[in-house]
Amino acid sequence: MGTEAGFRFEDRRREKENSRRNDEARLERGEVKAADLRETNGFFSVLDRSKARLVARRARIRIDD
Repeated sequence: MGTEAGFRFEDRRREKENSRRNDEARLERGEVKAADLRETNGFFSVLDRSKARLVARRARIRIDD
């Protein structure tokens, strides 16, 4: 059987578990603060905020009768 190219959920699960263990150990040793870790691991952490811009703003109109 050859190697498969592509995403494997089991590999990703193992990778995330290892990352969490490493993060916990770093927290216990005081190498990193919890807030810094949250920012690093956050959903938008991979985005370059300096390149972000507001594209559209929703206009809200209120009509009082």
